[in-house]
Amino acid sequence: MTLLRTWIVSVTACAMVIAAAEALMPDGAVKRVGKLTGGLILVLGLLQPLVKLDYDDWLDDLPAQTAGAVTQEDLEGAAYAPMKSIIERELSAYIVDKGAQLGVTCTAQVVCETGEDGVPIPTRTTITGAMTPAQKEAMIRCVTQELAIPRSGQIYRNEEVP
Repeated sequence: MTLLRTWIVSVTACAMVIAAAEALMPDGAVKRVGKLTGGLILVLGLLQPLVKLDYDDWLDDLPAQTAGAVTQEDLEGAAYAPMKSIIERELSAYIVDKGAQLGVTCTAQVVCETGEDGVPIPTRTTITGAMTPAQKEAMIRCVTQELAIPRSGQIYRNEEVP
């Protein structure tokens, strides 16, 4: 890191000196030659670390640089986060539609958890609505078979109609 810091400071100082020298030069051929010379000096300052690179120092700093690196798991988690909310919303709407087909007016909330490969998998659902025992059994069967949410992950509220 010290190598990088030193390089940035030297390039910045070189650019400031060149800018000051150009401001003091008279217009005409002298200024054009001065700009050309200043540009060449700046290019040499930019390329200097490649010429004088101490590979041992660079290799010593390498573990510190990679310590803050982003892992593949972090990237996958960031990619799947929006997918998780979409899956939860779509499956909730699916359950509500399935309930309507069975004659049940209900609301549903699905919760997904990250699977082994990082993909969101529905694991729990809460279904709220008035339904008969037969309708409840049909909903349980539907959610278990079609969404693979086990019975233990299904919660029903206000479930029975008198």
